[in-house]
Amino acid sequence: MLTTAGIAVGYVVAGLLLAGPVSFLLARAGWPARAPGPALLLWQAVCLAAGFSVVGGLVLLSVAPAGHTLTEAIPTWFGSLFAGELRLPWWRWVCGALAAAISAVLLANLAWTTVLTVRRRRAHRRLVDLLTTPRSVARSERPAVVHVLESATAVAYTVPGWHPRVVVSAGLLDLLRPDELTAVVEHERAHLAARHDLLTLPFQAWASALGAVPGVRAAARSVAELVEMLADDVAAGVTGRSAVAAAVARVALSPGVVAETGPVDGRPSGAVPRPGPGAVSADPSGPSAATRVRRQLAPRSLPTGAVVGVLLAAFALLCLPASLLLIAWV
Repeated sequence: MLTTAGIAVGYVVAGLLLAGPVSFLLARAGWPARAPGPALLLWQAVCLAAGFSVVGGLVLLSVAPAGHTLTEAIPTWFGSLFAGELRLPWWRWVCGALAAAISAVLLANLAWTTVLTVRRRRAHRRLVDLLTTPRSVARSERPAVVHVLESATAVAYTVPGWHPRVVVSAGLLDLLRPDELTAVVEHERAHLAARHDLLTLPFQAWASALGAVPGVRAAARSVAELVEMLADDVAAGVTGRSAVAAAVARVALSPGVVAETGPVDGRPSGAVPRPGPGAVSADPSGPSAATRVRRQLAPRSLPTGAVVGVLLAAFALLCLPASLLLIAWV
């Protein structure tokens, strides 16, 4: 039989390692670009396992005297609390308070980030409808409707939600060849179809709440880059890899290229709607642009055995918090 202290400390340490050095090293690894789908699954498992492990370990230290398993101890603990019969050392109360505080901060931050994102997305959509002109862009199968922004700056992004928008600028239309423009539109439509905004939202909230922890902000950046790579691969299936690589390179090297925030050419953006918190679009001039071009021109898939290993690691991490419910202690 395991002792409660050993189990709890093991879970807390595992959670801190996942949120810190493990996330930091995974964000710096090169292999996720070769398998962005499995890498994103692993990132989700790391995020969930980190939070649940820290909270679960603290809960275990708090309720351990009330039973021999977590499923037995928690109901007994609350029953004794409401009956006024609960007597615990001060440090067990501190552990319980920490678990409650961490859970409340993470859940409240996720809820607030979601509300703020939806609110800003709605306002951004109204601005897009006011300042852009819908236009049909020819595709191989059917036309795609995009909202054209009268700006010389090359920019493309999506505003997801119940009424999504794909926004491209007039500068982008002038810059790209037809196949490259199709690649950009397919890239943005892939974001909408896969709801990449929902995938990245928890990581944005995680970074907002725990940004001081090394590796947390790196995780958010890595996930944002991986969804761009996934969208690139979808677009490449329609237009070919060379068109995607050329489009990314042209936009990245174009003068006055716009980032997600900040002025254009050192001047305020004025009425030009930017990709905001509710949009899905990475800065095409960012550090991932070269990687995105290279992986299209010289694709290197991760070996099947390695992909299986990544999936097994994700499964094991997802099982880590659940295993706490099954462990018995003395």
